[in-house]
Amino acid sequence: MRTHERRRRRATTVTQALSYQLASCCEDGRIEAMVVADGDGLPLASSGDTFACDEVAARMVLVGPRIKEFSGTLLGAGNAWQVQMMKVEIDGSELLVCAVGGTAESRRRQLSRGAEGALRILAA
Repeated sequence: MRTHERRRRRATTVTQALSYQLASCCEDGRIEAMVVADGDGLPLASSGDTFACDEVAARMVLVGPRIKEFSGTLLGAGNAWQVQMMKVEIDGSELLVCAVGGTAESRRRQLSRGAEGALRILAA
């Protein structure tokens, strides 16, 4: 029995695999940017607007170190981003997964997909 391969690109590193996952989420959800960042707000992988990814990752760490999810407008550097964020835990470390732009529904859907993909990729 043959299995159907969904991937269009093969990654050689974890960072590249995460970036491909996020790029697919951005494309499918018509989202401006997505980023996976560590607990210090440093992007591990991103797709889309690099400035937005860097700023959102750095600011989300400051917004709420004790919150698990956020959905709203994030202000900074002369910009206002519509952002949705969720924290996921892998090997005892908390990671932020953020979606920027698009509709609230597409951010929610692609954020969930991106978080599941990040956990799958990082667990491998």
